[in-house]
Amino acid sequence: MPTPAMQPQSLDGLSDQLVFVNLDLTCWSGKKTLTPEDLGLDRTQLPPETLVSLGEKQLIDPEALRTFTSIRSAARRRCLAVGTRFLGGYAVPVAKAPALLAELDALGQRYQDARAAFLAGYDDQLAAWTQQQPQEWQKLIRDALVPVEYVGGRLSFAVQAMRFAAPDPAVVTHDGLNQALSSLGDQVFHEVGQLAREALERSFQGKDTVTRRALSPLASIRDKLDGLAFLDRRFRAVVGEIDRLVAQVSAQGPIAHGVLAALTQFFSLAAQPAGLRTWAANASVWQAPQEFLGLPDPPAATPASSVDPAEAAKKPTFIPAPEPASASTVDADAPASIEDTESDTSTPAPAPTVDAEADPLTLHWKPVVKAVEEVMTSVEASAESTESTPAPAPATDDAWFF
Repeated sequence: MPTPAMQPQSLDGLSDQLVFVNLDLTCWSGKKTLTPEDLGLDRTQLPPETLVSLGEKQLIDPEALRTFTSIRSAARRRCLAVGTRFLGGYAVPVAKAPALLAELDALGQRYQDARAAFLAGYDDQLAAWTQQQPQEWQKLIRDALVPVEYVGGRLSFAVQAMRFAAPDPAVVTHDGLNQALSSLGDQVFHEVGQLAREALERSFQGKDTVTRRALSPLASIRDKLDGLAFLDRRFRAVVGEIDRLVAQVSAQGPIAHGVLAALTQFFSLAAQPAGLRTWAANASVWQAPQEFLGLPDPPAATPASSVDPAEAAKKPTFIPAPEPASASTVDADAPASIEDTESDTSTPAPAPTVDAEADPLTLHWKPVVKAVEEVMTSVEASAESTESTPAPAPATDDAWFF
């Protein structure tokens, strides 16, 4: 169970900050169950269907249906990029809901256009696919064909957005919704872990150098956690760590050496949701882990006796706060159980001691924001290029639609 400091907000507090988005999408598989009769077999001579299945027969070219599964995957990616899975749909921050819904509407229009074109050429598609099969097996398709009206009913794209609230306790008392809300933070960490594992396998493992394009998953993780930070205070620590990592990446040239090692270490930790949760619960959000990033120790403050009075009046002295031992992902070991390690208190932000323009944190933040914006632009371009990439068909499928 989470510690008191980790308890989620009440539903009343979250309902003002979240929109529930439901994707009501179906895609016809183009398949039908293969029967013993299709193969000229005697049912009595076969094992029972509870033990053995003959599989399915493909009624139409799978490539003709690839567009629908690709658009469906793109819609799910859009929702997960800004929100998290919740009650069969997605919990999305209010601030990001309008842009998301506009994107989903555009995908829905693409789906409807593809649906109309597919249904218009349905008969021709069936005939072409049948002719591609050996003569002796073409009857399997002809005997199983379904009308175009039925197929049209299995191709649908709809989106619903709503605000949610708990029922009046005087009417219904049930703890299921609170349980679902209490797991939202862990669900987000799980989704981040999946992104991190994919990034490790695709871009970092065994590499001596990578390009800035490899930062796309890092920007995606940051954007997701930043938008959902009101769900769990631990997200802020991870966002701060990402900003510090991005700040170390040069604007040009390959990423290598210590910076690459730091990025790889972060993705390795993020790929383990329990470990990342534990680290984030104990990490300071704003104090940079110098050793983790391979940076030199902060310079010591200049002695007061050597400071010119005129200069002192212009530039206030800034003394870095000592960094906590747990601020680095390198030294953080993921425990077997998170229950015994999550902190009940958060590290308070230090009180400002300098003007906003001269504050080292402000000066540090500006290049970080610029770097993150550049990476986010790269992510959007990458998402657009991959959105149209055909998604692999699922290994198993319902006989009619999925």
